[in-house]
Amino acid sequence: MPAGIRAVTRLLLDLDARPGVRGLGDLAVRAFRAAPPVTAANAGALAELAGVAGWILFEEERQAEAHAHNLAALALARDDDARTPTLLNMAMQQTHVGRFRAALDLVARGESTTRSTRVRAMFALRRARVHSRTRRQAEALRAVDRAWAALDDDDRAPPWAWWIDETEVRAHRAAVLANLGRLAEAAGTFPADDDLRFREVVRAMRFRTLSALGRWDGPPPVFTSPRAARTAFGRAGRVTAREPTGHDPAPTRAAPTERGGPDAATPGTCPQPVDSL
Repeated sequence: MPAGIRAVTRLLLDLDARPGVRGLGDLAVRAFRAAPPVTAANAGALAELAGVAGWILFEEERQAEAHAHNLAALALARDDDARTPTLLNMAMQQTHVGRFRAALDLVARGESTTRSTRVRAMFALRRARVHSRTRRQAEALRAVDRAWAALDDDDRAPPWAWWIDETEVRAHRAAVLANLGRLAEAAGTFPADDDLRFREVVRAMRFRTLSALGRWDGPPPVFTSPRAARTAFGRAGRVTAREPTGHDPAPTRAAPTERGGPDAATPGTCPQPVDSL
């Protein structure tokens, strides 16, 4: 039974890495709802499925549903290592919706339990994003430096941590610089584009930064991920990626601020404070 659940989770992850995939959130919700009842044998597999669904729903700007699936993942997880990826996702989501204290609490919780230096690097990047949104420049850059230093070989890194690499750290550093208003540095820091769907938001941050500098040539790009589209164009709500029309609002050219930078989002879209966990 756990093997079947994990096969569904792997399918969702595979689809999440493919460019151009749409409507994956509905599939993730249906998969979790259709899963078998919880038992001692399958709770861990169900936690993984719920956590992946939470991430996908976050990408699709379905924040209340994402939060609910994340809570389910934490409740189902049987140990701290199993909770770690969900804590990372929740910290990113709380930063995205402007709940910075909750995000830092989640980071501290994750840092206190993980034994992996590579995972600690990811928590440091979550901390850096919070500090950049609140314009605490020194703290933000120190956190990024800690992440770089933690990317050495790590025999305690869990299998799912494969994506925590130099490309990921460069993307976060660029986002931090953009949030701090250091746009030219950010533009030169963003990594080259790749085709991974979950990194589409990096391309959106790069587009918004270059647009703010007046250095974007050509038509605006089209994004599949609603979070990427929102990051790029500043649109609120559930964004449906589509070809831009003459009636679409132009990308902002203002310097990023706490509400207008690449991380910007409307706060208060989670159903309850994460501090209550």
